[in-house]
Amino acid sequence: MTERLTAGLLCLFLLLSPLSVPATAEEADTPLSVAQGIVEWKKKDSGSPDGWLMNDAFLETAGSTAGDWYPIGLSRLGIDDRYEDYLAVLEDRVEARYRQPGRLSAAKATEWHRIILAVLAAGGDPTAFGTDENGQPINLLADGVYDRGKASPLGRQGINGMIWGLIALDSMRYEVPENACDTRESILAEILSAQLPNGGWAMNGNGADPDLTAMAIQALAPYYKGELDTRADVREAVDKALGFLSASQLPTGGFMSWGTENVESTDQVLIALCCLGIDPLRDARFIKEGHTLLWGILRYRQPDGGFAHSFSYDPQNPNAKPSQSNSMAGEQTLLAMAALYRLENGLSSLYDFRPEEAGAPISAVFSESDRQAVDTLPDPLTTEQYVTVTALLDKLTRSADFAEKAAYLQKLMAAKAQIAEIQAEIDSLNAVIRDKLYPFESISLWEKRTVDEIVKRYNALSEYDRAKIDGREDILKAKAQIDSLLRGVILSAILLLTAAVTAFFLIRRVRNRKEGAP
Repeated sequence: MTERLTAGLLCLFLLLSPLSVPATAEEADTPLSVAQGIVEWKKKDSGSPDGWLMNDAFLETAGSTAGDWYPIGLSRLGIDDRYEDYLAVLEDRVEARYRQPGRLSAAKATEWHRIILAVLAAGGDPTAFGTDENGQPINLLADGVYDRGKASPLGRQGINGMIWGLIALDSMRYEVPENACDTRESILAEILSAQLPNGGWAMNGNGADPDLTAMAIQALAPYYKGELDTRADVREAVDKALGFLSASQLPTGGFMSWGTENVESTDQVLIALCCLGIDPLRDARFIKEGHTLLWGILRYRQPDGGFAHSFSYDPQNPNAKPSQSNSMAGEQTLLAMAALYRLENGLSSLYDFRPEEAGAPISAVFSESDRQAVDTLPDPLTTEQYVTVTALLDKLTRSADFAEKAAYLQKLMAAKAQIAEIQAEIDSLNAVIRDKLYPFESISLWEKRTVDEIVKRYNALSEYDRAKIDGREDILKAKAQIDSLLRGVILSAILLLTAAVTAFFLIRRVRNRKEGAP
């Protein structure tokens, strides 16, 4: 009886105590603290728990979906990292792609748009980002937005291309030439015409999607707020879209997309409200049963600081395991926290990169430690040194002159050329393997010379570079299969020879008997 009374009093004390646990997770967290948790998780995920998030392994992903969104989120939160090195690697990747047919993605204009935002976030200029095969400055904005129609329609991948094209175009309020393939007016018209009767937008069909609707709002926000031309049709479309999103919000505060409740959809809606200047924690339209959008997001936070995509298996995102931290969920929640942080602190919206909100500072000092890094490069090199060499070369090129600059420049250029040759060999070997080793059932002794050559080239690579060979286990399988076939042929030949020799002596013996018979 005494124990039950004590327990009851303790419960009552905890309920009434001003020092009790906050009523909601939102009260205990700030956008910056949530973001820092994501960054710490991603550092561990990238193998850099005690260093920069953008370590060499992470920088290898620059120019990809997996590599570009985190720097955007970090920069917009004011978190320091290796932006200078990131820009150097990204520029090198873009230049390499521009020397290939199609340059960046022919199908997805959003690849250009993502990279434009990443360049701006890191403090670069996407209108003069490296040089093409003719030595001309690469203008990602022209090639990816207003003049993309010269190579492929801006809307080839659907309304998504129009939405992110407008976001990229308005990120610095860029001017559009009079003879451009697409203008602000034409892009706006396409976006508005694609709105469904219920107020939402869809990638295809008539099923409005919260993610795409939120992204459309993000693109239309400057026109809704009057930062650009104030347009009644935009205000009407956005208000209608907000009604759709409010009606679609779940009692948990979150959203469902393609049949699965997930964190990324909620992230995008929160970003949209912040871009409009709407407080997502206090607007009654987006509070369901006491749960705000932030509450709906924080439900997915894991003990390691990262965020899960969903609580159940999502066939649309099979790589995301239920209730486990996921890189895409982390990056989009990082962007959502950046949007909320900027709103709460009176800063420009997430994708507004105008000069008053400068990007990450870029230094151009080639320090003593940089020179030591060049002097201690391994010999021979491997592609493991790609990020280091690319970043050092970029910094050296932009640095002030000093006595040994030419010598260091020559050494780094030679190192970069050597690494490029190794990467070309890796790409070539991967192509040969795809063309020559499959299907395995068809491999015969006729392919022995090809297989032996593949094995020889594979063994010539460093251990690090061998890991970049697709299906490297299949090389050994092919070699084993050829060796097995060869052993079979040799064994058959030995057996045939043995049989022939045996037959010869048997015949000879029979003949001798006949000749010696009376």
